[in-house]
Amino acid sequence: MTEYELLDYIASLMANFQTGLALYFTIITAYVVAAFIAGDRLTRLQLFIVNACFVIAAGIVGSLTVLIFARFFSFAKQASVAEGAPLIDFRWPLGLLVFAVLIGCLVFMWSIRSKANRHG
Repeated sequence: MTEYELLDYIASLMANFQTGLALYFTIITAYVVAAFIAGDRLTRLQLFIVNACFVIAAGIVGSLTVLIFARFFSFAKQASVAEGAPLIDFRWPLGLLVFAVLIGCLVFMWSIRSKANRHG
């Protein structure tokens, strides 16, 4: 692979990473808004379906986003351009963030439902 092809591939990986991260936070936002608006009115079956779809979608997109960044990082280390620019490895923090946000959303849904059960 020529240096130009390598740099083009690295740029594509970064664009895909940014798209994946935007999609991940779109899924997160949709779930939090749905939890806030309708979380206390869902039946157990509906709650199971919504939570399962959310965990699967956010888990897949979040994992792919972390893997795309890991691939970007490994190729960016190879590029000669990386010597002049700081290249920060945040694969593990990113993975932990993706996981923590997913768990935080489920806790948010639980708090909405438990609040409704106390007052209802």
